[in-house]
This record gives sequence, structure tokens and C-alpha cells, in this order.
Amino acid sequence: MSNAAALGRVWGTVKYVHPALAFRDVDWDAALVEALPRATAAKTPEALAETVGAMLRRLDDPLTRVERETPPAAPQQSSQAPGPISRWSGDVLVLDLDRRYANFNELFPAMTALAPELAKARRVLVDLRASGPDEATWMELALGFLERSLPSEKVTAPSERFRVYSGFPVQLGPTSGGYSASVETRLARTFTPAPGTPKRSIAFLVNVRTPLSPLLLALRGSPRTFLVSQGALDESSAVQVRQVPLPGGHRAVVRASELTFPPGAPGLRADVTVPADADAQDTGPAFQAALRLLRSGAPRASTRAATRDAALPTGGPDDAYESMPFPAEPYRQLAVIRFWNVMRFFHPDPKALGAWDAVLPTFLARARAATDATAYTRVLYALAAKVDDGHIFVAEGGVPLRSLAEAGAPVVLHAVEGRFLVTELPVPEAARAAGISVGDEVMSVDGEAVATRAERLGALLGASHAAARTERVASLLLAGAEGRPVELLLQGADGRMKEARLPRSRDFLPFLRPPRVHDSPWRKLEDGLGYVDLRLLRAERVDSMLEALKDTRGLVLDLRGYPQGSAWALAPRLNTRRATTSALIARPLLSAGEVREVRRPEPLPTTDKPPYPGRVVVLVDERTMSQGEYTAMMIQAASGARLVGSPTAGAVGDTTNVCLPGAICVLFTGQRLELPDGRAVQGLGLRPDVAVRPTVRGLRAGRDEVLERALELFRDESASLPRRARAAGAP
Repeated sequence: MSNAAALGRVWGTVKYVHPALAFRDVDWDAALVEALPRATAAKTPEALAETVGAMLRRLDDPLTRVERETPPAAPQQSSQAPGPISRWSGDVLVLDLDRRYANFNELFPAMTALAPELAKARRVLVDLRASGPDEATWMELALGFLERSLPSEKVTAPSERFRVYSGFPVQLGPTSGGYSASVETRLARTFTPAPGTPKRSIAFLVNVRTPLSPLLLALRGSPRTFLVSQGALDESSAVQVRQVPLPGGHRAVVRASELTFPPGAPGLRADVTVPADADAQDTGPAFQAALRLLRSGAPRASTRAATRDAALPTGGPDDAYESMPFPAEPYRQLAVIRFWNVMRFFHPDPKALGAWDAVLPTFLARARAATDATAYTRVLYALAAKVDDGHIFVAEGGVPLRSLAEAGAPVVLHAVEGRFLVTELPVPEAARAAGISVGDEVMSVDGEAVATRAERLGALLGASHAAARTERVASLLLAGAEGRPVELLLQGADGRMKEARLPRSRDFLPFLRPPRVHDSPWRKLEDGLGYVDLRLLRAERVDSMLEALKDTRGLVLDLRGYPQGSAWALAPRLNTRRATTSALIARPLLSAGEVREVRRPEPLPTTDKPPYPGRVVVLVDERTMSQGEYTAMMIQAASGARLVGSPTAGAVGDTTNVCLPGAICVLFTGQRLELPDGRAVQGLGLRPDVAVRPTVRGLRAGRDEVLERALELFRDESASLPRRARAAGAP
């Protein structure tokens, strides 16, 4: 599958970089689907290069092509000293800019000395036929010195436009991330001649190495400027390009930007083109053609630059091919290639991808080998799980985890000391009827050993780190088909084995199970403390909670699960530190094919209500993810709260999604959040200030060891207050 992988890398680069796909109706999916069989069958690097080239020709862009990589030519040392930079050929001033300089101090006087000659020249021939990259660099610098003295009228260069992605635009459903795709236009430069510059005609001699600078392109718009090319004119020095290596010393060159010329400008067409190997001396065809054009006395006929795109730039979601529940082989491979490229360009946490290059050929082979819709879907689950991201979530036909978790059971499992134990009974009567108690260990599910089942599920579920993956497995360990009971073998606290049978229902799935609204989100504890379950507290009840607990000296906020959106109301009421920033938001910006990161501070919400003055402790573990982690970050920024428990899930930031053939969409993190001081959370989780995990013994004894440790923390701090006061000299 290495050939298909190489083709897929080129396809993805064009897909998200080439400007034509923003303006023209090119079925780029079809181009890949048609090329994949030929690429797979290619026996030689040359055959693969031809296949890739044929796909690129669908764009009708000579610059986007396959070429053979050539090693840089060794610099040629001339035994003769270079001639003068300027000379007269009859009535034509010839500027020979093809030369190297030792340093900028050599270039400056050489260009300054041209002023008297240019002041009287009515015809100028500028030789820009570079012999190597060094000369091209010096040429570009030299042209910079001529920006005022070479033009004889006001001229404007073409503008440059390119595609820009701020994150990956959502393909299906809402998001608060504000991700976007756009076309950016870089403003054109205008060049104005120095006062007294005589009207003149100019001819440029160029070749494949010539730097097509803004000045040259601007002057090209004048009817008195001519262009003579020795060899085919190459636009690559005037625009941005990206290169993708191919086997056998080939590479794909992909346009990343394009020029838009003013009306009437001829574009980059040469007036005369001579063979690349023609005589380059004054007697050669290029030089002589330039002299004839300059002396003809006739301005170049006004022509309009060819335009390919009168339409406005467009964009929209990729085709999910909903009519293909089991896509044909090329479309299955398209799914892998599309997902792989979206991750490499748009996932905000590069470390989450690991050895991503190796993933592509492996999963192309697996997608090709899939024999039915179920096998194909499992390939995409496993592919998504290769990204270490707790936000990775597969939806089939709009149904989350449909083939893995159609329905759940009315008990909650949690991994405690490496064992899957019952920790909550959302429907106590159903659990009691089945003989299940908190603390029971699950040994098998539907006749399958729990270790085997957990390993199988773990390979299909994405997570940021091992503990978070285990938690995701625990949440789906009992899932199965709607209406089919789950058969369990459990070991009780007394060591005895017992069998149990529970109904399955969609109502019991962890992501659909409603919070326990009949429970109060808060209560007073001993020692003047308050306890608030943020898994239950809603924003509209924050003020009531703080009023009820206003006389407490401290709060324990339980975040061991998903909150109900209370943070935006709660954090301002806890802001005793007068903090202004809750987090830093980082997202990828893909601009003309170059990925960079943009970061901005996220402001902490404000309020005119009085802050709660007591100390705050937050309980966290691997069930604290996404909004839960951001809630902890906001509270910590506002109050300096201490975290007690174990690392959080490491999946914080708004999400986006990509849709694949077969109507399968994959949710993933679109932008990541960092702590205000820049410390990473994505992939790592928030680290507790006081580390403590529950134990099997404690759970079976009915203890909440994490809460107990938080209360001990308050007691320890209370005991130390008198000592600190005495040390400070208090009476």
C-alpha cells in the first residue's frame, strides 16, 4: 500500500492547499478514486509518478506537476572576471544582473553606480538569466535597488491569493469553535518612478531560475515592457509551492498560491520564447529578440490576462456518500486518506498523532481487505483510535458509537486498581433485583472474559492517555444491542461468584444518561465546609448554592464526571485573585499549505456580585474531560483552587468533525486549551496537587477516599493556621 499512501499524501496536499479547489468545480474525490487502482498496480517508481502526474493534470495547471528531483548543481567558477554590470549596445542600456557578490557592501555601490546611466536610457535590456540559486538571490536584491529608477510610469504588481484554514470547518452539526476556511488576498505592490525618469521601453531576459519579483511582474503590465524567455517560463518563483516526495527520486510540485493580474495585463506569457539550450550570448536568439522588440518602436498590444475563476470562492462539507453503506474499495481507501490528511493538517496536538506516516499504508491495506460494512466500519474505528485524543468519537449515520454501543446497562463501572468494579447504581431497584451491589467486580460479559473484551474495545476507542482509555472502556463494557439483556459473571466482596442478567436500553448509555436531578447538588459538611456536585449543578442555581453555603469556610467541588455548564456563572463568583484569563486557546492555521499555530487568551467571565471568600478544592480524575477540564481550569485560575485526585482525561478544547464515505463522521479536538501560563493539558490532563485514587477496599467499605483526602487537606490547613500566625508574631 506504499504507492496508494504516496498518492494519498499528494491528493491531500492539493485538497487543502491548491487555490483552484476554492474556485473551480473539480471533483477531486473522483480524481483519487480513478487513480488509486493504477497507483496500486504500478510496478515501478516511474509508473507511479505517471499515475500521480495524470491525477494532477485534472487541475489544468502546468505548475502543479510531477518532476524528477535533481541535485543542486555545483557552483561553476569562472576563470574570467565578470564584465561590467551595465553596458551600451547601441542605443540600448544592457543591465547584466547575473552575478554573485561577496556581501551586501559590494552590491550597494554597484547598484548606486547605475543611476547616471539609467537617467538617460530610453531603452533598457535587463538580463535576469540566472545560472544558479546564488545568482537568483542577488538578482532579487539588485531589483530592489531599481524599484524607483527602472519604472518610467506608475505600475502595479499582481496580487497573490491563497487558501487559509483556521482550524478544520465542521462538516456536520454545530460548534462553538468558529472554525473557517477562506481565501486570503495579499495586497498588490505599486511602484512609482522617481521624478524626472524618462519614458522608456524595457525588455527582460529570463530563464527557469529567474526570480519573478514584484517589480518585474508590475512592469510586465506596461505595454512598453517585453518578456523574452530562454526555455519555458516557470511561475514557481512568483508564487508559493509545496513539494511532496515520491519514490524513485520523483516529487510532486503543488501550487499553493496564484497571481491575480490587473485588467489588461498579459499575465506571465512571454512575448518570445527560445530553446533553453540556445546561445545565451549577445549574438544568441534571446538577446537579439529583445533588441528587436525594444527598437521596433511599437508598444505591445494590450491583452487581458486569462482568468479561470470569475466565480466567488466556495466551500462546503465533503461528500459522505450516504448511499454507500459498504463503499467500493477505492472509496474505502478514500475514507482512510481523507481522515489521515485532516489529522496531519488540522489536529491541534501533533504529539497525539505519534508515527502518523506509518499509519496510512497500514490502514489502506486494512480498508482494502474489509469484506463487509461491519468490517469497514471497524477499520475506521481503529483508525480514529490511533489518534491520542479523548474527543475522538465515531458516529455512524448520525448515531454515536452505533455498532459498539447501541444500548447500555443500568449500572456504572469504573476501573479501580486495574479491576472493573460497579461504582454506581443509577437504577437501584434493577440492580438489586439482579443481585448486584456496589463493589462487585465484573469478570465476564456475555460469556467473554472481561480482559479480552476490554482489549478489543480499547483498540477501537480513542483517548489521550492510558487511564482515560481504560475509563472509556469501562463506560462501554456492558454495551450491546438494544433489547438484548447483558449476561454478567461477577465476584462479590465476599469472594463468591454470581451470575446476573440486566436489561439493555439506549437510556442507560453514559452519554445519554441524564443527571440525577432529584439529588441536591450541594450540602453542608462538618467542620464548616460545603460540598457541591458539579455533575448536577446548573448555571441558574449557582447563586442559590452560594447563598446557601455563604457561611462555610471552604468548598469541595466534585468534578469527577461531566458538568452541566455552571462554570461560566461559578468562576466569576470564586474570583478572589482578580484573574482575567482562564486559558490560552491554540489552533492550527493552514495558510498556503504551511501549518503554524495561533494562540490567544480566553478571558475569564466577570460579575458584579460578591465573590465567595473561602478556600476551594476540586475533585478530579480521568472522568473529568472536555468541559469538565475547562471548568477546573476556570475555577483554578479564579480562586487558586487545589486539585485532589488523579490526572484528568486530557481532552479539552472545542471539537470539530470530519465525515467519511458510508456516512461515518469522526469528532475530534479542533483547538486545544492550555493553562494561562502555557502548560499543556491536551493529551496529558490536569495534574492534581494532591494525588489520590480510590481502592477496592475503600469502595467496598462505602468510603469516598478522594473526598476524604480533600477534607483532610482542609483540616491540615486549619491546624497550620495558628502555627503560621505565631510564626508571623501574632499575639
